[in-house]
Amino acid sequence: MNNTNKFLIIDTDPGVDDALSLAMLSNILKNNDDNIIFSSIGGNTSLRNTHRNLINILSALEISYKHLLKGADSTLLGEKFTDAEHYHGKEGLTLKLNNSNLRTHNLETYEYIHEIYNSQKNAKIKLLMLGPLTNLAKTLISFPEISSIIDEVIIMGGAFFTEGNATKYAEFNIYADAESASIVFNSKLNIRVVGLDVCNDLIIDKIKFYNNEYSFLKSDTKSSQFSKNIINSFFEYHTNKNAMALCDPIATICLIEKNLFSYKNCSVKVIAEGDKIGQTIPLNNNNNTNIQIAHKINGTEIWNLIDQLFIE
Repeated sequence: MNNTNKFLIIDTDPGVDDALSLAMLSNILKNNDDNIIFSSIGGNTSLRNTHRNLINILSALEISYKHLLKGADSTLLGEKFTDAEHYHGKEGLTLKLNNSNLRTHNLETYEYIHEIYNSQKNAKIKLLMLGPLTNLAKTLISFPEISSIIDEVIIMGGAFFTEGNATKYAEFNIYADAESASIVFNSKLNIRVVGLDVCNDLIIDKIKFYNNEYSFLKSDTKSSQFSKNIINSFFEYHTNKNAMALCDPIATICLIEKNLFSYKNCSVKVIAEGDKIGQTIPLNNNNNTNIQIAHKINGTEIWNLIDQLFIE
């Protein structure tokens, strides 16, 4: 990013696939720290854990950034987040990382975004949302004027044309704070969303992994070795799983190269209460909508891009 008025905020709840996303981005983000903001959010585990995990991942990968923010520790309605430690491991990661001390900004995420609005003339913000959408919803409610400087939002979340993974109806990130998701999808922001509809199209196969068939894991780079350790720890933790879905990494690819996806333009209704809470319903096929739902990927080109991202 060459323009000092353009910001990228990566909002994440690490999380094994969050960790892989950050590894994927680590080489791109080198020497771009003036514009990169990292924000934690409760979700896969508590905010205390996700924030510590984020710090340790950034340190392990030696990622540069402008500021590190701590986001919401509960849903928009003040409820405790439903965690996914059964999947990501105790305290949110199946891999034990060294504890690091990195300075966290004193402003909460939504307050910091407002600070950008107040202090940066002609600022433009792009957000990559890899966890529940609470931080963004809180921003839009507290400071509606900020929507004018949000250029684009890329979301990992939703199950639009397939079943959910938190319940039959709902994908985890949306289920974790359906009220926030409803606010975000009802906003006029430009949104590209990568849901479960395409997540299973990009997986790490256990047999192929242990046969060393993935090119991006053969590099000597820090990001490649980190990713190899994360994936190995995942399969050691889940001895009964034969594959690992790359949900957050595929959303991250959508940030980097949107043309590797096919989209449906739909308005989205989020069910915010009842038995189907967290369900994301595409209402129509409307080319005038602000929401693009990824429904197909170019798998070959995505794997080629992943290989390139792990070469320094």
